[in-house]
Amino acid sequence: MKISNSKMKKVLWLEDQYEDLIDYSSPLARINYLVEPVNSVSEALEKLKKEEYDLYIFDLKTIPGDALEWQELDDRKREENPDFDPYLGLELLRYLNNSRKNQDKLWQEIKFDFGKVIVFSVVSDKDIFDELESFGIPDKQIVSKSGSTLDTLAKVIVEIQEGNYEES
Repeated sequence: MKISNSKMKKVLWLEDQYEDLIDYSSPLARINYLVEPVNSVSEALEKLKKEEYDLYIFDLKTIPGDALEWQELDDRKREENPDFDPYLGLELLRYLNNSRKNQDKLWQEIKFDFGKVIVFSVVSDKDIFDELESFGIPDKQIVSKSGSTLDTLAKVIVEIQEGNYEES
């Protein structure tokens, strides 16, 4: 793996296992990535409004955070389906995709590129993967937490950024 001496690239990482990000950050720092971790969708949305990132890593299954809108979403879904398992990282991606489609105020405010999103999650639902692909996130940018090491994730990030990723 080639290490660049260029300026560090910024990564926004949405991950509900916030305390584990210290371990996740080490392999990325070696390849010039500075990780800015967030542990809720509301915090991720606030960061997106203020900062520009070179890469985004999203866990699909995250905790709601502080924002009332996300709690309301969670409550509505639970009323419809008592077995609802919140995939709030996915809900944030849906929200951003709708914002892009509508070209609304949020989309005008933020600089977000679905082509720079890597999904790092335990979720393995083909319908969800198809939906992510419709947003512009190909399968090769979906990495399973259960089958990957952190070094593997770092390698995928580098290969995607360099445009050299090949599915195995």
